Parts: sequence; structure tokens; C-alpha cells
Amino acid sequence: MLRVIELLDDETPMTLLGYILLWSGFMIALFGEARFLVVAYHRSMVWYFGCLFVPFADLTFFLLNFRKTWRPVMLSTIGLVIAAIGCWVGGIDL
Repeated sequence: MLRVIELLDDETPMTLLGYILLWSGFMIALFGEARFLVVAYHRSMVWYFGCLFVPFADLTFFLLNFRKTWRPVMLSTIGLVIAAIGCWVGGIDL
């Protein structure tokens, strides 16, 4: 019983909130990346596989197709910021 009380100290709610924010942010970022790959797939299979496997091809595709890709990129960025805030709030060291 004493061990359970030790685990439920003042930092437990913040750690739980940190993990919730971390995983929510990762899911949002993953969804944004999937949307980005859908845009690349609609453009051509070459761009799709390039964005998956070739370094900096996704940055090139983003710059060349800014009007169609800015929303998925911003969604991924927002997700990563939420995940970083979750790490900071929960005291999680990755």
C-alpha cells in the first residue's frame, strides 16, 4: 500500500499529461505526414517514392508544390510542437 502512495506523488498528473500530449502530438504529426504523402502520390509515383526514400526529396516537393502541401506540413509541425511540449511538461527525456 505504501508503494502505491509513493507512486501517486505530485508529479504523476503532470507526467500523465506529458505522455498524453506526447502521443497525441506524434499521432497528429503522423497524420500530417500521411496527408503529405497522399499529395505526393497524386502528383506521381516517382514523387511518392522519392519522398519516402530519397533524402531532401520531400523538401524539394514541398517547395515546388507549396500551395498543395503547406497544410500537411503545418499539421506535422504542430504535432511535433505538441509532442515537444508533452516531453517538457512530463519531464520525459527521449
